[in-house]
Amino acid sequence: MGDGTTRVVEGNGAGSRVRELGDEITEVRRRLDTLVVELDRRRHDATNWKRHLRRHGGRIVIGALVLAAAVATPVATSRVRTRRRSLLVARAADLTGKARRLGPSLPRLGASTIVALALTVAQVVVTSLLRTALERRRS
Repeated sequence: MGDGTTRVVEGNGAGSRVRELGDEITEVRRRLDTLVVELDRRRHDATNWKRHLRRHGGRIVIGALVLAAAVATPVATSRVRTRRRSLLVARAADLTGKARRLGPSLPRLGASTIVALALTVAQVVVTSLLRTALERRRS
């Protein structure tokens, strides 16, 4: 682009307006160039993984360890529970066999009966604890 303007008539003050607009455009371009340079610098900083690794290496390692623990804990817990269940099932089968060999069979309680009994006992215990707490509060 040239420095001057072509085909502008300067008789009615239009030439000064053109110069003002040119100066404004130059100033806007200068500010825009500054912003583009800053954005480019920030882009380089954001994508520089080596720099991030140097600055935040400890935090990254801790995060990786936490993530590994979060993944490994449920797996390990599941394996331990499975082993315990299989041992308990084998032990229960062994004890059941011994009980059958020793004498007459006893009536079996179903799971729902055991749950109902446990809930009844829990209700009685909680009720008595609440009564005791209320009596102490009144005294």
